[in-house]
Amino acid sequence: MSGVSRPTVALGLAAVVLSVATVVGLPAPLQAVAAIAVLVLLPGQALARLTQVTDLALGAVLVLAIGLATLTVVSTAMFYLALWSWQACVVTMGVITVLACIVRARQEVAW
Repeated sequence: MSGVSRPTVALGLAAVVLSVATVVGLPAPLQAVAAIAVLVLLPGQALARLTQVTDLALGAVLVLAIGLATLTVVSTAMFYLALWSWQACVVTMGVITVLACIVRARQEVAW
């Protein structure tokens, strides 16, 4: 048995830190970069790591595709439930990233 990898821990921590920083407020350019990371890149990376894809190019496409698809599902659900706010969306995507990291960590420990 081995421990949890550093990328898994770093991804989960980055999701928490950037989610909080985005909601609390940053200067506009930094907030835009942090929001893109939390809303698309981090959840896409965390969820793509749950697949068995080893090809680097396909992995990069999966990160964007899964991240955008997840954001679409979350935003649409929040809109139809009349719960949409950008802050709630950022927090939800951060939570999804952390949950995917927890699943990945459990996989890594089991291997």
